[in-house]
Amino acid sequence: MITRTVTVGSAMGLHARPAAMFATAVEQTGLDVVLWHDGEEADAASALDIMALGIAGGETVTIGVDEGKAGAGAGAGAADATVEAIGTKLDGLAAMLARDFDAVDAVGGV
Repeated sequence: MITRTVTVGSAMGLHARPAAMFATAVEQTGLDVVLWHDGEEADAASALDIMALGIAGGETVTIGVDEGKAGAGAGAGAADATVEAIGTKLDGLAAMLARDFDAVDAVGGV
C-alpha cells in the first residue's frame, strides 16, 4: 500500500464542493484511491463517501493505493515505474487536500 497522510487545509473541511473537486481529481488519476479518517474508510472517487466521513478543517486524513492491484502483471522494472507514478499522483492529491478550498484565491485557482 502506498499512502500519504495530510492535514485538510479547507477551513470548513471536506464539504460538498471540495469533496466533489477531490473526487473528480481522484477519478482522473485512474487509480482506486482509498481515504481514511478516524478509522473509517471511503472510496476517494465518491464525493458522498468523502462527505460521510465528516472531515473538518485541520484534521488529518490518509489516502492510499494498493500498488499490487495497480501494477498487477507488471515486470520488476515496470512495477518500480508504476510505484513511482502512483506516488507522484498521490503527492498531487495530497497537495490538493492541503489547500484551503474555502479561501477566495483558491476558487479561481482550481
